[in-house]
Amino acid sequence: MTFPNYPDKYGAEPLVTPERHTDYRKAQSEGDAAASPEAVVLCYSRGLMDYFTEEYDGRTVDHYYGDLYAFADADYSVGVLGNFGIGAPTTAMLMDELVANGVETFLSIGFAGCLDDSIEMGEFVVPEKAIRDEGTSHHYVESEKYAHASESLVADTKRLLRERDEPFHVGTSWTTDAIYRETEKEVERYADEGVLTVEMEASAVFAVADYRGVEAGAMFVVSDYLGLSEWEPKFHLTAEDMRRLGDTAKELLTSRRN
Repeated sequence: MTFPNYPDKYGAEPLVTPERHTDYRKAQSEGDAAASPEAVVLCYSRGLMDYFTEEYDGRTVDHYYGDLYAFADADYSVGVLGNFGIGAPTTAMLMDELVANGVETFLSIGFAGCLDDSIEMGEFVVPEKAIRDEGTSHHYVESEKYAHASESLVADTKRLLRERDEPFHVGTSWTTDAIYRETEKEVERYADEGVLTVEMEASAVFAVADYRGVEAGAMFVVSDYLGLSEWEPKFHLTAEDMRRLGDTAKELLTSRRN
């Protein structure tokens, strides 16, 4: 069986487009929404989204699933999308709609499980590419092992992290839909390949951006360690790291708009 099931879909026109769905949603809403920002942080943590909206002045942009918040100190050209859940399918759907409304750059940030125990808590991970072990990306671009972040965005991310004197690691992430089916054999194989992290969105974010002709990157903080002997969850220790990650992501996208 091929994947997707219909192998000739890549050059075919979709029945429903993001533009048509956006027009429908706007027609069902009262009033006009503010213009969408040009660059958006994709945020999967409710706590971090609360931090963004409490720490920074801004305005809500309506007509999206979840909450889109544009920052005043970036002249509303940079925003953050959160409170929409986790995982590749919803993230891809929202990226499609945002691109249809003018968004040109995405930065996906959040927790990631770590496959390399030499990476310390609080150190950032910047993926240059992600293993496509989720289903969504394969409906956008032809199936292969990796999806790649935008080179210019990765370069700018590394430059800013050096300027901020932030410890960070660059490498490969493993994106999967099924967090409770990450098996020992997989972890061992990917760790041997030098894969640094595992999460649920990066490869889809990169693939959708590639398909739509926009830029996308990602940054993570370590939430847990996936060793072969014992799982080490450390989510409860990440609040300060996540806020620092959020501040860095906002600064990065703002600096690229100036």
